[in-house]
Amino acid sequence: MIDNKEQIKGLLNFSEAGDFYMLYVMKRKKDQPEGEKDNHQSVRVIRSYCIKSTEQLDKRWDEVVMMCEMFKARAYIHVQKQNHKDVSLIMLATLAQRIQDGNHEQQGLFDSVVGQLKTYEKRWVVDIDTTDQLVVVDVAKFIQNLRGSRPQNAVEAVIPTRDGYHLITSRFDVMEFKSKYPNIGIQKKNPTLLYYPNSLKIIAQTVALTENSADL
Repeated sequence: MIDNKEQIKGLLNFSEAGDFYMLYVMKRKKDQPEGEKDNHQSVRVIRSYCIKSTEQLDKRWDEVVMMCEMFKARAYIHVQKQNHKDVSLIMLATLAQRIQDGNHEQQGLFDSVVGQLKTYEKRWVVDIDTTDQLVVVDVAKFIQNLRGSRPQNAVEAVIPTRDGYHLITSRFDVMEFKSKYPNIGIQKKNPTLLYYPNSLKIIAQTVALTENSADL
């Protein structure tokens, strides 16, 4: 189990009325046992939440954990803030265009607009697929010294994931970074891991044991 709630709460900033962060409970096909991979979608959203305060995140936490354990799903949260006023304005324009185009079914309109809208906070997620602490420290120090970065808060948080860490960073010179770390992904609009359940950890351990037994 990986629980990043307290670290994530330190990144959330609700300075204006209507500010929110999107939280998703996602079921990933590759996480499931072979006998349960009957859904053709690589990722299926079980439930989404608009988190409008840290108190709301705390209030919903038991529900999020329960859903992750029950559905063998992960919880992710965007650390790039959005605002309901902006979403509402874009929804109005998008709705009018859809109706004009003859599309009268509007399921998913909110999620569609949220996924396309620019965010207030220009935070990136640097995805490091290793648990080697020395590598993580080296990457963080390198980012702090890159052109375009803000040395004092170039790396805002180090978030554990199943296979390594997510560095939550400000913007920096991508070309210079890629010249040294070509295999490390930079995710400019993707969420970071909030919760990884025990139910998935058990599956991963079972798969690993099965693969090791097959190699004997």
